[in-house]
Parts: sequence; structure tokens; C-alpha cells
Amino acid sequence: MQVVIFGGFLGSGKTSLILSLAHHLVALEASDEPSLVILENEIGEVGIDNKVLQAGGYSVKELFAGCICCTLTADLVSTLNDLHETVNPKWVIFEPTGLAYPNKIIETINQYGKGVERIFVIAVVDAERWEELTEITPSLIHGQVSSGDLVLVNKCDLVDEGQLTAIREQLREMNPRAGILEVSAISLDPSIWRKIHASQEV
Repeated sequence: MQVVIFGGFLGSGKTSLILSLAHHLVALEASDEPSLVILENEIGEVGIDNKVLQAGGYSVKELFAGCICCTLTADLVSTLNDLHETVNPKWVIFEPTGLAYPNKIIETINQYGKGVERIFVIAVVDAERWEELTEITPSLIHGQVSSGDLVLVNKCDLVDEGQLTAIREQLREMNPRAGILEVSAISLDPSIWRKIHASQEV
């Protein structure tokens, strides 16, 4: 299994991007065998984004009752191991809560997960709220961005070029190794995933 983790603060647009990537991966496999599972973690008793994902025709496994970076790590590993033994999909897309630190999730999967060939982290940042969020929750934003193999600057159509330049410079400081792409989830060009798949095996 290859695990794709989407990190990003609440409201950054992760669900729309996940739907787009899921569609691309399913089409890429073109097989009747199960090739993709989406795992979602929400704080609270009722998931909201999962309804959107299910409306897109995808089966969603919900992990509730807490933040994945603390109380639900055992549930995540148990679910991944169960998937490996029963379904063994090629891809697992995991959307943790917007308060999670991806590096802690990676450590847990690497230590206890079975059948995980590779973990790829996509950090989604909200260009429109970048200045506000980096001021209010700097350690969280830095933790999410620094863990990313790829950083998607979403809602880039809502800011000017000067703001985008400033965001790019700050992202480079936080994570010099990551690829950075500017996107708009509401008008996303699906070819973005083909480019990523060709260069990063995702």
C-alpha cells in the first residue's frame, strides 16, 4: 500500500483536492480490484467532509473521537493493518484533522504499520488566510508544511502576485526540499496529478 497523507488547516480545501486525486488514481489503475481507500479523521461525533467524499462515489472509513496525533493513533494503525490483510488496496488516502502534525502520524505508521510501501505527504496551505494562520498558529502551520513532500498553495486565485511571492519565500524557509505548486481547488487542472505521479510516483 502507498499512503498519501493530506495535511492542512481546517478550511484549506483538502476535501476538493482529495476528490480530484482519488478520481485520478482510480482512473489510472483501471481495474475491477479495490485500488483506493479513503480514511478520514474528524474531531467530533459527525463527519462533514465524508459526505462530500461519499457523494463522489468513494467508500470512506471514518476515525472519530479525537485527534489522530494523540488518541487515535492505535485506531489508524489497526485500520491500516486490517486493510492490508483484507483488501490490500494499492492506495490509501488519509485526511487527518486540520490540527494534526503529519510527522507524528508518519512515525506511528512506520513503527507499527504493515504492508505500507511508501508514505507521501501533501501539505495544503490556504493562500487567502496564510498571514492570519501563520500569526495565530505558527507552530502548527510550520509542522504541517515542514512534513510535506509536496506543498499545494490553494486558493491562489484569491491573492495577488506579491502575496504569492511572499508565501513561496516563507514556504521555502519552512521546507526547502518540498515541491511547491499553486492551485485553485475549484478550477483544478487534473493534469497536476499526472505530473506529480510521473515525478513522485503518486
